[in-house]
Amino acid sequence: MSGVTVSSGRSNRDGEQSVPRPGSSPLEGSGSLRRTVTGCILHILLVWSMVWLVIEHNYQRAVDSSKASAETIALAVAAHASQTQGSADLIVKSMVHWINEEHIQTEQQFREVMGQKRFFDIMRDRIVGQPQIGVALIIAANGDVVNATRVWPPTAGNVADREAFRMAIEPNAPTLSATSYGRLSGQPRFFISRKIVSPTGTLLGVVAVGLEADFFATFYQQMALGPDSSVALFRDDGTLLATSLPDQKLGARFDQTLLQRLVESGQSGKAVLTHGDFPAFSGSGSTSIVVAARLANLPAYVTVAIGESTFLAPWRDRNLLIVAIGLLLTALTILAGLRMARLIEQTKTAAREASERQVLAAIVDTPTAMTAVVDRQGKVIHANSLFRRLLGAGNDGVVTDALYNPALEGVEPLLMFVNGQAPTAEVDLRLVLSGDQTRRLRFSLSRQSLPDSGECVVLVGHDETLRHQAERAIALSGKLVTLGEITTGIAHELSQPLNVIRMAAQNALAEARSEPEPVGVDDEDAGEPLPTMSDQEFRDFATTKLDRIMVQVDRAAAVISRMRIFSRTTREGPKLFDLRDACRGAIALTAQRYRATGIAVQERLGDEPLTMTGHQPLVEQVLVAILGNARDVLAEMPRQDREVVVSTTRRPDGRLIVRVSDNGPGVPEAVRDRIFEPFFTTKPEGQGTGLGLAVAYGIVRDAGGSLTLEPGEGGATFQIELPANAPGGAGR
Repeated sequence: MSGVTVSSGRSNRDGEQSVPRPGSSPLEGSGSLRRTVTGCILHILLVWSMVWLVIEHNYQRAVDSSKASAETIALAVAAHASQTQGSADLIVKSMVHWINEEHIQTEQQFREVMGQKRFFDIMRDRIVGQPQIGVALIIAANGDVVNATRVWPPTAGNVADREAFRMAIEPNAPTLSATSYGRLSGQPRFFISRKIVSPTGTLLGVVAVGLEADFFATFYQQMALGPDSSVALFRDDGTLLATSLPDQKLGARFDQTLLQRLVESGQSGKAVLTHGDFPAFSGSGSTSIVVAARLANLPAYVTVAIGESTFLAPWRDRNLLIVAIGLLLTALTILAGLRMARLIEQTKTAAREASERQVLAAIVDTPTAMTAVVDRQGKVIHANSLFRRLLGAGNDGVVTDALYNPALEGVEPLLMFVNGQAPTAEVDLRLVLSGDQTRRLRFSLSRQSLPDSGECVVLVGHDETLRHQAERAIALSGKLVTLGEITTGIAHELSQPLNVIRMAAQNALAEARSEPEPVGVDDEDAGEPLPTMSDQEFRDFATTKLDRIMVQVDRAAAVISRMRIFSRTTREGPKLFDLRDACRGAIALTAQRYRATGIAVQERLGDEPLTMTGHQPLVEQVLVAILGNARDVLAEMPRQDREVVVSTTRRPDGRLIVRVSDNGPGVPEAVRDRIFEPFFTTKPEGQGTGLGLAVAYGIVRDAGGSLTLEPGEGGATFQIELPANAPGGAGR
């Protein structure tokens, strides 16, 4: 074969060189044995490398899974704490509201009024059903307990030395106190309090509710994942309020712990892997996963810690199985290597001949396909006659550098596959011939190893130019069908502004003729002649008419711009547009035909902009095809309440939805699966091409979306799903 570099050998009847069958030698057998041993060693190393990688991967998975669990628990616990403490704060606010309604001016009046039993009853009623609240208090300015929900009448006491009271009378309110133990109940509580000030600014007292630390501890014990895991509630300054651990000192303050630093640095809700003891993390060496989540509207945060015995125990169990598999694979590799060493000399020649026959059969025995063999440098070393005829250079059909032909476009992925840089198994090429002709070629690729040529790539391809031209013809036919659908609407929309322009021009022309028509003396029906306008009046009149003409010209221009649906706008690249505008444009294009048949169209497009990147004309083409089908079906129905509803929405994942629903008879079950097939139609012969929905389906699919016929009884609903900002938009 001229222009094809091959080693010496016999020629076949097509003039192609066959690969020679080299003989074997002792040196080659010794080399094969060494390669086999080397391969076995490399395989064993690979096995144990994979074992190590799997162990590391499983460890990371265990850590990541536990981090996700810790973050989820932290969010749940934070929500629980925010809700329970928020309920307590609402009770405090309501108590403040009661006091403000009494219009108390002095501390003595505060003691007398708020010490009444009716406030005791009101407070008791408010905390019923609130298991997290242990007590509600009304305290005078000097710390005396004026009223409390524990017992009536209230037991005399003074809480001036308690932190909750001291913090409450400070300028900033409300306050969250540290956990302390009740003098009477002995239960650990922390308080949410607010101070009461008279209209003149006098401190009257403090109202507070006590939250039971044991209530939170019980819930946290249920949320903890294991015996070495914990859940806790801290105040922003590091004061421990409640915890699932039984031996922690409530009310103690832990400064600059890791969890506190996470919250202060803005990493609330993010789990980290660390070492140390809970809660101070002193660095004892134990491994934990910790996360801190700040509470909404309260100066506190929750912490979750998961010990290594909880999240590493399953990882250790899996490691035993992985190591066992590694040992088994090692033993099998050794046995296989020994077996291969004995059989390698017997199979070497047979394998070479089988490889040669396979490659030559792919090249020579496939006359209906273009086939070739390419080396690692991209040079064609074998090709059949079909490949040479199409890609060969000159009359002699030289194809050695066929892949580097400047007329061949899209060859980069193929060369990357040849060089082992890409996993692509199929490529599409374009061959630009003289006369502005372009052929579409599609090749399937396969790597092979030949005895003399080494690592090669086999190309098997077909000329798909006709199929591509057929697809373009189908798409063009679909556009022509849609064009026929909207021609009547365009003509109707243009006739209205043209009539208005004509009337405005006639009126202006009549006024411009300054001489009035002569009136006969004997004409009894003639009226008085119209008065002549002044120059300013005529200017105003002419300006009004010209403005009206401009408005109607703009209206006609807008109607004509709708025809861009059949222009070449898709070559200009995708643009950002509002999906609702595309819906309105499609409705405008079909409005006249709908009015003529007495069918109502409802728009439910919402107020939210639905922006996407793509080709608005193609989206309008899809909607025009669907609206045209709906109109044809409804036009055959005798009912009066015929209507089509066009609605849009945005899904939680950001994708955009357009639904076109009608109240017609629906699509029969027998044809639902074929509704989007090209040339399939249920209309009588001569009334439909069956291309509208097929082309619409292809446009939406190429845009990265989907067009479906939704299930349901009564009427038909077509749903278009589109990406919000897809790079390709709604074009192809």
